[in-house]
Amino acid sequence: MSERETWDSLYDTGNFGHWEPIYPSPELAALVAARVLKKNYKILDAGCGGGLDAIFLAKCGFKVVGVDFSKSALRIAERRSNKAHIEIDWRLGSAFKLPIEKETIDFVTDRGLFHVIEDPDRPKYSAELLRVLKFHGLACIRGASKESSAQNRFNPITEEAIDRYFPKPKFERGPILPIPLFSSAGSIDARIVMLKKVTR
Repeated sequence: MSERETWDSLYDTGNFGHWEPIYPSPELAALVAARVLKKNYKILDAGCGGGLDAIFLAKCGFKVVGVDFSKSALRIAERRSNKAHIEIDWRLGSAFKLPIEKETIDFVTDRGLFHVIEDPDRPKYSAELLRVLKFHGLACIRGASKESSAQNRFNPITEEAIDRYFPKPKFERGPILPIPLFSSAGSIDARIVMLKKVTR
């Protein structure tokens, strides 16, 4: 079974609650509440899964594009957005070749995508974020810490990884801070970092 078929199977069987948030991600809600995200922002939810964060952001008035490489995930996301009467641009595609035009995105939200990407593919992903973000565009990356990765087989978010794959002078990064990532199954110890594209 291919990786794509594996993910499709998890969504088709409903076996994805252990990573899906119950509520919109609190860190995204905080960014909206603090008005860090401007009303005219075009937002990319990279690895959008079942679409709950994308739907939350669209309800807040943002133009949102949700990308995932699982057709089954996008079917769930589209069904949910239709039920909520929310318009979102759902697109099937790879994180390593995002179906997004160059320099059209103001903000990228990545909740748990970077931590499932292996080291050989991480440069492809960072290059795609650099390509699609506008100058001074932002990306918020959240994923498993080194401690929780040892238990869950994730590729953790560490200072070394962020500095290696999102280096200066292409990106400017904020501090890498501890947060929990919540799901219906509980939470895992995670890290969050904000990146800014600072090169053209």
